[in-house]
Amino acid sequence: MKCYFLLYKRSVSHDNNMAKNEEVGLQLLKKIDVKSATKLLHGLVDGFCKRGHLHYHEYDQTWSLEEWWALNEAWEGLVKAAVRESLNKDQILQRLGSVPEEYQSVIVDVINARRSDVHHQLIADTNFISKSTLRDFDWQVKLAMASDKLSSIQEPLLNLDLDVQTEASTQTHSLEMTREDLKNLITSLEGANRVCLSCED
Repeated sequence: MKCYFLLYKRSVSHDNNMAKNEEVGLQLLKKIDVKSATKLLHGLVDGFCKRGHLHYHEYDQTWSLEEWWALNEAWEGLVKAAVRESLNKDQILQRLGSVPEEYQSVIVDVINARRSDVHHQLIADTNFISKSTLRDFDWQVKLAMASDKLSSIQEPLLNLDLDVQTEASTQTHSLEMTREDLKNLITSLEGANRVCLSCED
């Protein structure tokens, strides 16, 4: 069995579309005053940090349900991007575009005040994806002398056994990898390590 590892990168156009959606959604803050906007934005952060949540019926006289969801999604997307990518004030303001200046100031202040809360929630969300951990591994290299298609290939193959600990038991997953597969695996692991190190900063 061969295992293939893929790295996914967001395109610049995707990032631009996300920023545009954030700008459009956060324009809706103009329907309330700055003081109310500050309270609202903190309340929404509490929501995606699992510390309680706001109810739409409290704001149904201000926004339609569609507008409410657009505002929620825009704010959550901006906050998580700002924390995940360590955006500074100028980078945040660049994403806000034509949002009125007084609301831009509130947005930046709330993000900076809640960076730690959001950072810990992002880590918790990542850990929740899987509770499995790598307990041990073993490997050996063999030389493939032939295949059903070629009479002689003499290709080195890596047999990699991964002992994965779950809540219930330890499972062994065996992989057969070519030289190219191994290079892809190492590249993926190095990329994951860089992400982990950036989360610790």
